[in-house]
Amino acid sequence: MKKILSLILVLALTVLPLTAASAKTAEGPMRDGDAVGMDISGFSTTDFDGNPVTGEIFSQNTLTVVNFWATWCGPCRQEIPYFQQLHETYSATPEADVMMLGALLLVNGSTVAGARPILENAGADYPEVVQCDTFIDVLMATADSSGSVYIPQTIIVDRNGIIRDHVIGSFSNYNQLATWVAGWLEILSEEDPPTPPLVGDANGDGNIDVSDALMILRMSMGIVPVEDITLVDVNGNGSADVSDAVIVLRIAMGLR
Repeated sequence: MKKILSLILVLALTVLPLTAASAKTAEGPMRDGDAVGMDISGFSTTDFDGNPVTGEIFSQNTLTVVNFWATWCGPCRQEIPYFQQLHETYSATPEADVMMLGALLLVNGSTVAGARPILENAGADYPEVVQCDTFIDVLMATADSSGSVYIPQTIIVDRNGIIRDHVIGSFSNYNQLATWVAGWLEILSEEDPPTPPLVGDANGDGNIDVSDALMILRMSMGIVPVEDITLVDVNGNGSADVSDAVIVLRIAMGLR
């Protein structure tokens, strides 16, 4: 893998873009541990439309995949369809809590304007943001003795904003990427504290609505069995009854 991005550390991590070339290794991405454990929850940047994006997004997912890329990087462009497939896979099962995030590096002529047609041609619609100092810190953690780093780079970030794994180079195929992400999802899912039950959510869909009130009413009439009393005993009297259904209905209507 040839050097494809050079960054010079000057004073407070000032970044000077230099000439670059890109290439892909036959063996695929390499693991790098220098940035593992780094807290990037405090990052602040914008999306391609200038809207603010901060590290708070990590807390919304069990796992976030962040890919660092640039428009002139051939290996970066080659793996965009893999990340799009990953995005589509987990968007279809949102309960898995996986987010794909692209991070565009604005170096050596790489621009948002240049990135848009590349993503459009690849059919990619996952969230994209632009580089910030925190992301440069991540890249600099992998710099060699000459201050050169390599892209693409991809990291796994947990919901606390901590980097849990870091690879340098492009993925050879989608299965390689998917296997890596699935392995970390299993690990991080086990670490996540269990979600407390939402009292009143009789059907277990994560929301309290009219259908929950109707289900509790049916339970109070003995038409539907009560499988988890903690979800339907809103008034705390130890049973599912009409008063529980009324309370849930009022919550659903915004009256309580």
